[in-house]
Amino acid sequence: MTTTMTRFASSLCLLLTLTVLLVPVHSFGYQDEVDWMWNDTKATSKGRCKTFVVKAGPPKIVRGTVSGRTCLTHAIQAYRKGDHEKAFGWILAGQCHDRTASDTLLKSAPRVLKYLLDQYGPHVSE
Repeated sequence: MTTTMTRFASSLCLLLTLTVLLVPVHSFGYQDEVDWMWNDTKATSKGRCKTFVVKAGPPKIVRGTVSGRTCLTHAIQAYRKGDHEKAFGWILAGQCHDRTASDTLLKSAPRVLKYLLDQYGPHVSE
């Protein structure tokens, strides 16, 4: 019985080790969404995205026709000024056309802000 348990435990350890070593390293979904926005440099928002409310106000702030990168730049600047609501509003504005992406960002809000600031913050001036 002890030998069987030892073999089972050894097999399980080997299986877990192989699983960990062979699983490819991947990013979290929110990182892909933030990276996509940063690489979106064309100011082409259309339809409801142009009127997406970043912050209800006062004053009311809407996205307009800015690019995804510009949304992230505004988010970083707002965060640095202490307006976290406005910062996350700008992040959501950058993905307003994609409900799944917005949901992914909402589910990971604190990590999204940390990733954005760590990854792209140094590229944005005050």
